[in-house]
Amino acid sequence: MRSLSLHLITTILFLIFGCSSTKETSQEEIKGLPYDPPGSTVTTNKTIYSQHKRTFLFSGSKLYVSNEFPGSRLNDFYQEDDSTFIAVIEPENSPINNSAWYSFKIWSEMDREINLKILYKDGSHRYIPKLSYDGNNWRPIDTNYYFNDTSKGIANLKLKIKPTSLWVSAQELFLSDDYESWIDELMTKSFLKKSVIGESAKGRAINKIEINEENKDPDLVFIIGRQHPPEVTGAFALKSFVEKLIDDSELSKNFRKRFRVIVIPLVNPDGVDEGHWRHNSNGVDLNRDWFAFNQPETRLVRDELLKTAGQSQSKVKFFVDFHSTQQDVFYIIAKDSSLDFDPTYETTKSWLNRTHEIFPDYKLNVDESLNDYNAPTSDDWAYNVFNAPALTYEIGDETDRALIRKICSGAAEAMMEILLKAKK
Repeated sequence: MRSLSLHLITTILFLIFGCSSTKETSQEEIKGLPYDPPGSTVTTNKTIYSQHKRTFLFSGSKLYVSNEFPGSRLNDFYQEDDSTFIAVIEPENSPINNSAWYSFKIWSEMDREINLKILYKDGSHRYIPKLSYDGNNWRPIDTNYYFNDTSKGIANLKLKIKPTSLWVSAQELFLSDDYESWIDELMTKSFLKKSVIGESAKGRAINKIEINEENKDPDLVFIIGRQHPPEVTGAFALKSFVEKLIDDSELSKNFRKRFRVIVIPLVNPDGVDEGHWRHNSNGVDLNRDWFAFNQPETRLVRDELLKTAGQSQSKVKFFVDFHSTQQDVFYIIAKDSSLDFDPTYETTKSWLNRTHEIFPDYKLNVDESLNDYNAPTSDDWAYNVFNAPALTYEIGDETDRALIRKICSGAAEAMMEILLKAKK
C-alpha cells in the first residue's frame, strides 16, 4: 500500500531518534490551501504583538471596558461622541486568516444604551456577536441591534449597558480551564484516563484523554481539536462526539471493547487563552506545521500519536480533526486514482453515508477539492503516515448549538457502526 513502508520507516525513526519528518518532501514542495495568506506554510517562530491588558475608563460617560480576562481581544477603545464608541481589534500578527476574534467586557455606573462600532486592522468583521452577563451563558445579539457593514468590514451594535458586566464576544468563551473542567467531569468513568503529554510554547498543559477498556491490542481512533483558537463550534462538536463514544449505549460499549480512542481536545491552549485569531504564541498556524513540526504543540501531538501507534500491533482506523468555518463541511481525502478500490476512501464514504441515513434532512456538505498529499495539515499527515481514513470536520460559525450536539453525536454513532462492521 502507498504508505505502509512510510509508516514503518516513520515509526522506526521516531523510536530511534524521537523526532523526524514524516515524508521525503522538500519544504519547497509543501503547499498551503487556496485561501491561505502568504507565508502560512513557513512555520518557524514569528513576532507577535500582544495586546495591552487594561480597563478603559470614560469618566464623563461613567463607562468601563476591559480585556483583563483569558480569551479576550480588544486592542483599543475610544469615544466618538456622547453615545458612540469605537472598539479596535487587531490580530496577533499578520498576514493572517480572517478569523477576526474579539472579546471584551463592558459596564456602566448607570443603565444606558450605546452605539458601538467594531473596527479591524488586517481583517474584517466575521462573527455575529455573542452576549453574556456571566461569561458562561450566552446568546447571539438580537439582529435588530446589529448590522454587519460588509462594504467597510466593520460591525455596528446597539448595546444596553448596566452596572453588571456584559461580555461581548465573537463566540462563546471555551478556554483551557473549561477543557480542564470538562475532562475532569468525564473521569468518573473507569475506562477513561487523563494525562498531560507536554506543554505549549508558553507552558500550558496539553491534555490527552484515553478511552481504553484494557483490551489486548485494540485498534485505534485518533481525535484532535482546537488548533485554531476562535473555532469554538468545532470544540463543541468534538465534545459531543467524544461524549457519545463514552456513553452507556450498547453500541458504545461494544465499540470500546474493540477500539482504543486517543483524544487531544486542545492543541493550542496559548492561542485560545490569549485571544488569538489563528496562531499559537509563536505566531504560527499550527495546522500548517504538520510537515516541518517547528512548533512544540505539533511535535507533542505527533510524537504522542506515533508512540501510541507503535506500542502494539494495533492499527489506526480513523483520524478526525475538528475545526470551524462559515458552514458545516467535511473535508476528506479524495480517492486514490491509482487504485480500483481505495479502502481508506471507502471507509470515509461509508461513514458519511451512514451519517446521512441517520439525519436525512441534514445537508451533508462533503468537499474533496482541498485534498493535497503534500499539504502540511494534520489530516494529510495522518493519512500518509497511518494509511487510515483521515479528515477535517468543520462546523459552521453560526450553526445552532443544539444541532451541533445532535449531529455530532450521530456522526460518532455512525463511525462506531462502520468501524465495528469492518471488524467482523
